[in-house]
Amino acid sequence: MALAAVLIWVAGCAAGPASRPDPAAPSARTLQRAAAVLTSDATTLRHRWRIFQAQQVLDQQCMRKLGLRYLITSAGPEPSAGITTADVLGTGSPPGYGVTPKSGDGASGTPAQDQYVRSLPARERDRYVTALNGPADQLAPLTLPSGMKGSYVNGGCTAQTWARLYGSVRAAFEDILVPQDVNQLFTSDLASDGHYQAALGRWQRCMAGDGRRAQTPAALIHSLQGKAAQGMSPASVDREQRAAAMSDRRCDAESGLRATLTARREAFLRQQPQTTLSRLEGVWQLRHQALRRAAL
Repeated sequence: MALAAVLIWVAGCAAGPASRPDPAAPSARTLQRAAAVLTSDATTLRHRWRIFQAQQVLDQQCMRKLGLRYLITSAGPEPSAGITTADVLGTGSPPGYGVTPKSGDGASGTPAQDQYVRSLPARERDRYVTALNGPADQLAPLTLPSGMKGSYVNGGCTAQTWARLYGSVRAAFEDILVPQDVNQLFTSDLASDGHYQAALGRWQRCMAGDGRRAQTPAALIHSLQGKAAQGMSPASVDREQRAAAMSDRRCDAESGLRATLTARREAFLRQQPQTTLSRLEGVWQLRHQALRRAAL
């Protein structure tokens, strides 16, 4: 992982489940924006790619002002607009998941920045990491929609970068952690959702018929990413993911898996308290603000 990209989250205890849904029905716009930040699709991946690119440049500028070296980590090729994800079936032809061989320097594939930091003498490395991420005791609290409480490091060049892109370090953590937290609640609901489990079973049986025994689309994509990270040749990666994505496309059409997932997500969101929906809509706004600033 790229050390400069790490958002340091110190987890605490859960304060209990979120409150019950409010009586007033949420607006269509709020539901649409909340669903957008919970959904992993080509747009989400492209947004993350652009923000990461900007973050790397800003981190480098900040560290150079302190007289410190910083090596930009490549985000790899920009995800195409038509790639398939675990949540959304892409329109690309041929189909694919955007899996590419692991980038990095040397046989390990470890980014040059990480290699550089690890090569520093212990005391110098500690000073470097403090300049980048801030003092370990410079913490700010954050409570997530599930009730989970924790703290994040709020200093260093990384904090300056996030504040420049998002307006504050807290806003950057909201973008990363709030959707993740709510998606975990959604995933727990899906485990006992009969409609979704029936569609998933149909998809699994269809994929097994093609010789692929992944439990979910996410597991399938993760498996391909693992193979790519282990040094599979670019040609083999491309061939393997095309074949898998073609099977996935056919089985998704037969099972209705992703359509069912979308419908269950909407039903889930309609049951959430207004405070959660407001935070998700806020994340949508913060992310688009960061994208605008990243383009400057």
